Amino acid sequence: MSEMELELEASRPSRRRRLLLIGLPLVVVALAIGGWWIGFADAAEEVPDVDGEIVPLEPLTTTVGEHGIHHARVGVAIVLTVRAEPEDVTPRTALLQDALLREVAAMDADTVRSSEGSDQLRERLSATAREIWGEEVVRRVVLTELLVQ
Repeated sequence: MSEMELELEASRPSRRRRLLLIGLPLVVVALAIGGWWIGFADAAEEVPDVDGEIVPLEPLTTTVGEHGIHHARVGVAIVLTVRAEPEDVTPRTALLQDALLREVAAMDADTVRSSEGSDQLRERLSATAREIWGEEVVRRVVLTELLVQ
């Protein structure tokens, strides 16, 4: 072999070195993706889709509608996530009770009595509760008592 051929041969990376240059980054990327996937799967498993503790609030009596000739007695409870504790919500329950009074006062008696009206009340109060405490604390609000006269 000529001197030039020897230099050319010496400057070419060996097969082992080429394998290392190509294979090592692929292994690192594969491990990173695998680690992310395992972490993602664990995070999804950590938050089960089940109810936690339930915090009942004292029923409230208020006027219904603009004319004020009807009254409603409404009781609600806050359904927490499994990670939340009742102590997380109790200091600010007056905010939800205020929202309850406002919502019922804005409805007429027939609406409050109807299935659609009570569903609407639940949904609005649930949305308000999640605004107050966050979705990581509150799952929903349920009606525990509903009496309209």
